[in-house]
Amino acid sequence: MKAYEVKIKVPYEVLITLHKSPDEFAEDIRQQAAIRYYKNRLLSLGKAADLAGLSRFEFIDYLRFNGESIFKYTDEELEEIQKDALELEKILK
Repeated sequence: MKAYEVKIKVPYEVLITLHKSPDEFAEDIRQQAAIRYYKNRLLSLGKAADLAGLSRFEFIDYLRFNGESIFKYTDEELEEIQKDALELEKILK
């Protein structure tokens, strides 16, 4: 996979306050960006995992650790699922 290096400047005081090395900080930034892009449906689960530098399973666990769901439904989709569940419940009674 072809990759590009992206550089950002971070104040020294920020790294000291966070008790992070530049490499640890870069890893955190990549992983948090992956969560954001995944949440906003800009990246698939696999692509977000790649950005985070994790396997899909590790990324799913990372999402869970950060209180994020791997299932992303719109409000309309959730309403439809709820209606289907109620219909199924009626049929099975």
